Amino acid sequence: MSTVDERYVPGFLRSAAGWAWRLVAIGAAIYFLGKLAHKLELALLPLLTAILLTGLLQPINSQLRRWRLGRGAAAVVTMLLAIIVLGGVGAFVVNRAAAGYPELVNEVSDLVTRVQNWLVSGPLKLPRSQVTNVGDQLVTYLRDRQGQVVSSAVDAGKTAVEIVTALVLTFFLTIFLLYDGRNIFNWCTGAFPKSLRPKVDEVGDRMWETVSGYVSGTFIVAVFHGAIMGITLTLVGVPLVAPLALLIFIGGFIPLIGAVVFGGLAVLVTLVAKGSTAALIVLIVLLVENQIESHVLQPFIVGRHVSLHPMAIALTLASGAVLAGLPGAIFGVPLIAALNAAFKAVRGEPEEHGGVHLDREDPAGDALAAPT
Repeated sequence: MSTVDERYVPGFLRSAAGWAWRLVAIGAAIYFLGKLAHKLELALLPLLTAILLTGLLQPINSQLRRWRLGRGAAAVVTMLLAIIVLGGVGAFVVNRAAAGYPELVNEVSDLVTRVQNWLVSGPLKLPRSQVTNVGDQLVTYLRDRQGQVVSSAVDAGKTAVEIVTALVLTFFLTIFLLYDGRNIFNWCTGAFPKSLRPKVDEVGDRMWETVSGYVSGTFIVAVFHGAIMGITLTLVGVPLVAPLALLIFIGGFIPLIGAVVFGGLAVLVTLVAKGSTAALIVLIVLLVENQIESHVLQPFIVGRHVSLHPMAIALTLASGAVLAGLPGAIFGVPLIAALNAAFKAVRGEPEEHGGVHLDREDPAGDALAAPT
């Protein structure tokens, strides 16, 4: 069997072949890791959610520690406060959704009637029987699903047992991270040789600062979106204000497109319920507050923690959404931002932001910070 003498193979071809098999190996590893992550979704999503929640709740936990509460008491109190707030908001949203849905159905019914009259008596001159049947079917469809408003928000293709399991697991993981995050980090870095641990500590510190800064800044931006649009929708008199404001708030955690997409839904509901003038007002407010986010909030609140180019964020969103749906779009950006911070720390690049450093001697600094 004859072999090709490498002396006659061009250098660029040998280099390309070397890169090719390495890229194939990396692609295969990513593929199998993705398959494994899908299998472990019930454990992985609560873990990622708990990490983001820890970054968000860490300032409260630290403040309680400064008030001389023990680690366990501070973690439990912090989590209970979060549950009270989330439970109160959830109950209010569900209540307002149940109360506002009939009003929306009535508004849609009036709009259908007006459209029917225009289609029959306007320039199209369509048969009244045909137009009436289509309109009545739409209104009947909405009325029949009035009782499904709450249940549809929870129905995401998962069983009730899986949802409860994920919530309970998220709750306990967040408490453990708030209570013992530093020791967990120590245990993870214990697998590295002692000579590498200082660098590993620095990398972990930079990654945690990036994640905690990202989730805190994004929370502020999301609250801004939800509050402004909620006030606007209330002043205009749109039904389902609370659910729409909550959706816009959640959309704030999906960079670039989240608030715009859910804000567009609010504009559509306003158009159906209150007409074109009110919808135009909501659209103008949506555009203005998105400009404020892009030019003020994102650069000064989130941008100082996450130094990613908008193109990288857009590609991450698209890839995450294709690979893992909504969770991929939400968790993809902080994951890539953390990896970017890790690469910069490995290369020895200085920090480009005033990250959320934890005082190593501060007894409150018990979250996921790299210890000395």
